[in-house]
Parts: sequence; structure tokens; C-alpha cells
Amino acid sequence: MRVQFNIANWTGDYLCMIPLGWALQAAGHEVRVLCPARQSDTVRVAGLTPVPILKGADTTFMLRFGLLMRSLEGRRTLPDLPLPLNPLDGEPLASLADFDVPAAVRRLRTEAGAAMLHDNDVTVEFAEAWRPSLVVHDMMASEGALAARLLGVPAVYCSPGLFGTVDDEIDLGPADPSRAFPRHGLPEWGRDQIEYVIDPSPDAVAARCGKAERIPVRHVPYNGSGALPSDAARVLAELRPDSGRPRVCLLWGRSAPSAFGVRLPVLRWAVDAVLDEGADLTLTAGADQVAALGELPDRVRVYRDFPLDPLLASADALIHHGSANPFMAAALRGVPQLSLSLTDDQIVMGDRFAATGAAESLPALVASRERIRAAVHELVRDAARREAAERLRAEQLARRPPTALVTDLERLAAAGGPG
Repeated sequence: MRVQFNIANWTGDYLCMIPLGWALQAAGHEVRVLCPARQSDTVRVAGLTPVPILKGADTTFMLRFGLLMRSLEGRRTLPDLPLPLNPLDGEPLASLADFDVPAAVRRLRTEAGAAMLHDNDVTVEFAEAWRPSLVVHDMMASEGALAARLLGVPAVYCSPGLFGTVDDEIDLGPADPSRAFPRHGLPEWGRDQIEYVIDPSPDAVAARCGKAERIPVRHVPYNGSGALPSDAARVLAELRPDSGRPRVCLLWGRSAPSAFGVRLPVLRWAVDAVLDEGADLTLTAGADQVAALGELPDRVRVYRDFPLDPLLASADALIHHGSANPFMAAALRGVPQLSLSLTDDQIVMGDRFAATGAAESLPALVASRERIRAAVHELVRDAARREAAERLRAEQLARRPPTALVTDLERLAAAGGPG
């Protein structure tokens, strides 16, 4: 069986697809990953075969521009927050008036529109040449669904968790802004037409799938190709919880500093709050972000760009920036968590996950030092939160792993295209 993956330029949204790709390859199937050139190395080092023919959206620009608009709308209320970065060059703005918003909107419309046209057309061209039996795509890669419709083969959306195909609270943008489906002779496309969703979300906060068939799956932790260092034995010894103190893991992903800069005060406030609780802290972040924190005491262990799952294995709690991957990784490990959510969609996901009782979510751009301190106190001390996290772990372990879905996908491909 040939399986075509289509991924967009948002790394965090498609990492959940990597273990499914491994499972399909291990079962003897061919997998090709259509991706923007920027994502080619990430796909390749994960052991899958990239086809870097897509252009994709400039996601860093879009994140920075969204933050700027948030500031212009008055939704950054803490007085000591730094001004957002210039969406074009990443340099801090001296004034919100220094950036030409209308010009940026024009750029978004023209460049993004051209990229979408290109990506839809080259996806169709590749699919017609390679003839996949099945297409798997992420939410922002609707060109995969287009190719599947034209070839008459099934398409499956692979969700990272916590949001699905029909969601009024998370703005995913237009489903087909370039009108690629009508251009290729198909009816108008909407995400409510997605028929199958692979979803690792806890049942209590399952992805909102409309009429689509939800296929629950166990989350397999993968947040990139980070490696243990050459002195791995020493690191593993450091991570053993032998101090008698709680150990908190703090993850600050790469997208956060690229879009928000390295001087958001909430990160330092979280570090200080953990230390004030008498806990040990394991911090993993990029080198620039770590350097911006300044001097750190001995109870802080720093591992730059480190795989998350080995850190969670010895953690009593997790603090992170609010994306689906750390939410799901901590759920698998039974670790309570605090999300310092940065974007609007992360705030929604954080609020949803908090409903499980295993997490608390605070909007990072408006949370005060005092509120973060109180949340960290509860994170470290609340037994009920730990019990809720253990229930999520038990639920995840009872799920089928991606390897067990391969037979289902084989049957789906054999049955043919959309019903």
C-alpha cells in the first residue's frame, strides 16, 4: 500500500503523524511525506521520506503578526511585557506604530494565496503520478484531501489532540481559501466533510469531529529528533528523583521565542515559583532562551533542546507553553501540568484540558507573577491533580497504539474512496 502524507509548515501539528508513518513503514507500506522545504530535514531525520515540493505558509511571520494584532487590540495587559517582535525581521519594535499593518495584510493575501495555489496543484500532480491508496493529512494541509477526492481514495485527518474538524472556538481560517476544489472540478470544500479522524485526545476532551468517524489512538511521544548527550549515563543519574524534593519539568518550545522573543517575564516567574516551592527544576529550552534567563541556581538542571519524554519519566509535574504535544506527552506519563498558553488556540486547548482535572491553564500574556506562583503551588502540592493525571495515563495505556491502526487503514484503503 502506498500512503501519502501531506503536512503544512506548522511543525507542532504534524509531529503526531510521525509514529503513524513508522507503523505503516514497519508493516511494509510505502510512505511519502509531501511537505514544505523548511520541514524536509525534520521529516528526514525522523526516518520518513520527504517530498519537499510544497511552499507552505510563513508560519513564523504569521505567529508574529498575530501577536502584533493582539497587542494592537489591547489584549496584552501586563505593564512589564516587552513589545512584540517585528513580524518581518524578528527585531523588537520600539513602538506599535512602527509597523505597517496594511502592507503586511497585503503580503499575507498575495504570498499566502500564491503558495496555496502552488501547493494544491503540485500535490495533485504528485498524487496522479504516484497513485497512493490512502492520504493522511494534518488540519492545515487540505491539499491532501483534494488529491484524495480526485483519485477516489480515502483521506484521514491525523489530529495532535484537543481540536478537530469542526470547532467554533479555534479559528483555523478558511477551509479552502484558494478555491482549489472548485478549480479542480469538485464541490466546495469544508472541514465538516472530513470522514475519518485519528485522535489521541482524552475522551473527556475529544477532538470535535462533527460527522467524521473518530479513531482513538494512544499518543506516542515525539517532539523532534533531539538526542541524549554523549554523557547520557550522567544525565540519567541526574534525573533520578533522589533528592527527596518534587521535580518539575519546564518545557519552552522553539516556536515561543521565535514568535514572542526571549524576554517574556512569565518564564522567569515560573522558574522562581518552582524554586520557591522547594522543588527541583529541569528546564529544556533553546540556548538563546536559557541565556536570557540569566544566572540560575544549582537546583535548576538545564538541558537544551532535549527530548521531552525522558525528562517526564522522572518528573512530578510539567510546565509548558501550551501546545498539544506537551499536553499529550504529560497525559501519557500521568504527570499533572500547568500550561502558560501563548496563543488564542492554545488558551482554548488549555481550558479544555483543564476540564480533566489534570491541568491548569493560564494565558501567558496576561498572567501575573502572583497568579503563576499560586498555580505552581497547586501544581506541586495538589494530590487530586495527580490522581486526575494518573487516570489520563491509564486511559492512554488502554488505547491501541498506531501499530494497531495499520490493519484498519489497510481495510479503509481497500474499500476505496469517500462514501
